[in-house]
This record gives sequence, structure tokens and C-alpha cells, in this order.
Amino acid sequence: MLKHRGYRVAGCLLAAVVGVAVAAPTASAQASGPTGAQGVHCSTGSFGSDGNQWYYNVSCSATGSTQWWANISCTDNTTRSAGPYTTFRNVRVYCPPNTLPKQGWVSYTL
Repeated sequence: MLKHRGYRVAGCLLAAVVGVAVAAPTASAQASGPTGAQGVHCSTGSFGSDGNQWYYNVSCSATGSTQWWANISCTDNTTRSAGPYTTFRNVRVYCPPNTLPKQGWVSYTL
């Protein structure tokens, strides 16, 4: 389990950004998977594009008072978050237009 800015990180997806901005990023999952983390249970996250913007898509549910967020970092060095959520949600968090995703992850508090 990793800590990120005071939050626990349940899972992470990295994108290797190589080539032109039109190319889809190559994603690889972090060794410690998000499923079964304390208080939060997630699907394996994935990157996608709606034709205009790239996003990180993940489905999670939480137990007890656990809150969770979906996060994405982008090639313009911004980080965007969606949440907090306390129930099951399928979430997409977007990079700004004309940028690619670098990393996607779920963070949570117990």
C-alpha cells in the first residue's frame, strides 16, 4: 500500500507516453492490485478516450466510512481527481483536451 498526500493509494496504472499525442498511451498495472484493499474494492482501472479527451476509468465500492477518489495525472503536469465517494461508482476522470494520461490511481481514507 502506498501513501500519496495523506491518502492511501489502492491501485495505480501507468502510461508510457511515447510518440505523437494522437497515439494511445500504453498502460501497465502496478504490482499491488487495487482489488481487496482495506475498505475499498476496485476493478482494474483503464485509460480510454471519448474522441476529444483521455480519461481514467475505474469502478470501486467502499465499506464502512471509507471514502475514495479516482485520480489522473496528465502530460501537462496537472492532476485531476473525482470524489469523494462512499458507495459503488463507475468513475471517469478526464485529462484536459490535447493532453495524454501519465498515471491513473485510486486513493482512499479509512
